[in-house]
Amino acid sequence: MSPPLQLRQGQGRGRGPRLRIALTLLAVVVLIPLAATLYVGLVQHPGRKPPYGELVQPQRPVPALHLRTLDGHPFDLRSLNGYWLMLVAAPAACDPACQQLLYDMRQFYMAAGNDQYRVARVWLITDDAAVNPGVFAPAAGTVMLRADPAELRRWLPLARGESLQGPMWLVDPLGNLMLRFASGFDPARALGVFNKLLYNTQSWKARRLQPLPQSPGVAVAAPAGKSS
Repeated sequence: MSPPLQLRQGQGRGRGPRLRIALTLLAVVVLIPLAATLYVGLVQHPGRKPPYGELVQPQRPVPALHLRTLDGHPFDLRSLNGYWLMLVAAPAACDPACQQLLYDMRQFYMAAGNDQYRVARVWLITDDAAVNPGVFAPAAGTVMLRADPAELRRWLPLARGESLQGPMWLVDPLGNLMLRFASGFDPARALGVFNKLLYNTQSWKARRLQPLPQSPGVAVAAPAGKSS
């Protein structure tokens, strides 16, 4: 004999919360090992400092920034979760120091080899001026987004007296600001840390990566790999 209708309905109501709890536990089981690996196994030394750069503590998730693509469309940086993000900020005129930052990011990307598809370069443009046309070709593939500098200062850690242009920040695939390389950083040493991060997270891949937005008139090379 089937159970009373009221009992069956009560069982159905209990199934929803149990399913949510099970899914939450599954996410924890999947993400905690990655987060622990990122925090301890990749950049921590016995002295609890990264081999180079500054570990961002506490973690700062990517907030809801008011970003726009160069053609004026709103863009949510959180849509790029799953990528390793390299971030720099500079005005649109992009002086030689800015161009050096874009070049360094490109070198990091090239050094990623078959892991290039896991890496995104982001230039946060801190004004509304016309972008220096001379940087489009060298920075091809870089995501260029207009940003509110006041919002960036609230989110991105800066040393006393340090401007937004100069440092480079890394955001991990979980969407957390993880490392900061201060103004005047040594590209070779920073690249060593970045390569270690990529190497130690090869087994973790996002199921789907959001296609990167292209800047108007800029050709972007095909990625070296594809997501699984």
